[in-house]
Amino acid sequence: MPFIGIKTANKLTPSQKLAVKAGMGQAVELIPGKKEEKMMMSIEDGSNMFFRGEEKESCAFVQVILKDEAAFEDKAAMTAKIFDILEQEAGIAKDDTYVNIQEYPEWGSRGVLKK
Repeated sequence: MPFIGIKTANKLTPSQKLAVKAGMGQAVELIPGKKEEKMMMSIEDGSNMFFRGEEKESCAFVQVILKDEAAFEDKAAMTAKIFDILEQEAGIAKDDTYVNIQEYPEWGSRGVLKK
């Protein structure tokens, strides 16, 4: 039940959004037990963003939320893939991207809270 939220200053085309979505599905599957079919994702493009003290035309913040804790090595592999996808598919430099990962032991879906 992963969630990936991407906020970017870049304005993405519909085809770029689809390419980013497909890549994020591959990235999340680097975490054992996580599947693209269960992933929810949001892309907020064209946002007014400030980074390093100035307004940027190209930068991104990616928030990954996972149910349960994942191994550091798996999260590192997923993070590297996220940086690659945004650089290749959206033209956002790795130096202009932050990735944050949050893990929770409980998650609500299908009307109930799950442990």
